[in-house]
Amino acid sequence: MFNDRDLGILGGGALLAVLCLFLPLSFVGRLVVGFVVLVLFMALALLRLGPDRVPPEVWLSRRFRYARQSRKYVNQQAATRTTENPQTQKKERSSPSFDPLTFFLPVDLAWDEVGVYPLLTVLLGVVGVYFADWLAHGGAAELSIWFK
Repeated sequence: MFNDRDLGILGGGALLAVLCLFLPLSFVGRLVVGFVVLVLFMALALLRLGPDRVPPEVWLSRRFRYARQSRKYVNQQAATRTTENPQTQKKERSSPSFDPLTFFLPVDLAWDEVGVYPLLTVLLGVVGVYFADWLAHGGAAELSIWFK
């Protein structure tokens, strides 16, 4: 039904977001840091990379394996006679440059695979914990002023 990897990442992100309540910051600072952590972990749970849309750890292991394997190089020389115009050949032989966008593309978010309900469950759970912490540290007094 659910992917254990995605639920583990979402649970870890929720735990880290709740643990951000112990940071020595103001409540607003803890709130911002906690929700940034939660959003990053949600994006990591949804992220799929490569042409076959695999999770980031599979994609990185493939890239690492490919980088470490030996390659077969061929010492091929250019042809001595050309039948094409030399002006067009120079344009075609331009050296390829590194483009950081094509390094990670295609990037996809696995909404169908993970689903919205686990994301909303984690989000509402973290919001509930933050609300309870706010109530315990003076929020109840602020609310009582409004309901007098």
